[in-house]
Amino acid sequence: MASKWQMNGIRALITGSTKGIGLATAREMASLGASVFITSRSEDDVETTVQQLRKEYSSEVHGFAADVSTREGRQALLGDVTKKWGGSLDCLVCNAGTNVRKSVIDATAEEYTSIMATNMDGVYFLCKDAYGLLTEGSKPSIVIVSSVAGVDSTGSGGIYAMSKAATIQLTKTLACEWAKVGIRVNTVAPWVTMTPLLAEAVKNNPSSLDKAASWTPMGRPGQPEEIAGAITFLALPAAAYITGQCLCADGGLTVNAFAGPCVE
Repeated sequence: MASKWQMNGIRALITGSTKGIGLATAREMASLGASVFITSRSEDDVETTVQQLRKEYSSEVHGFAADVSTREGRQALLGDVTKKWGGSLDCLVCNAGTNVRKSVIDATAEEYTSIMATNMDGVYFLCKDAYGLLTEGSKPSIVIVSSVAGVDSTGSGGIYAMSKAATIQLTKTLACEWAKVGIRVNTVAPWVTMTPLLAEAVKNNPSSLDKAASWTPMGRPGQPEEIAGAITFLALPAAAYITGQCLCADGGLTVNAFAGPCVE
């Protein structure tokens, strides 16, 4: 009998998977035997990542460059997935995301549209459009990468927070709507994680990471591999009875109300 802690035979499409959390997830799943499909906006990054993973793992690895914030990009991506994998998909990881750290007053209408198109529209429509592929998959699942900014206020911008909160609610809705066809849907909500996106965001104020760490019970930012572990768990056969959940991979941040004398 196949192990519930392996991903042999599972075909996983992971968006935003040439760097950061997405790349770490692709590595984790490939190491457990999954076939992985890499995608990001950059053709060069996709090709480089595919070749790299093929050298490192015995798993099947494919890739396609697409902008999942657009209808055309999503259709082209799923068209290539269908071509490569014959009309079925076992796991969809919606990881692609973006942010511009500005207050509600300072953020522009163009920034609102851009963030929402990637973080909310891209997730909603990719899940919707992949429905047919997933219903043909073996014990299919979706894992959406949200953020603790969608659970509590983290000061990372109102637009970003709204987009991430929306995906958590979408998770609950889809989990109930699609349980009858066997599709599980869950969310992982990371806290500050050392990704290229974070490095760019704090390059002018690196001390902000110290402040974030001080509010985190575990006292440090997360690593992409640690978030990838949570994502991969929810996609495993071992998680077959888990759906509609938001797992905060946050070093304890969201349960830390006040550091009283027994904590300090």
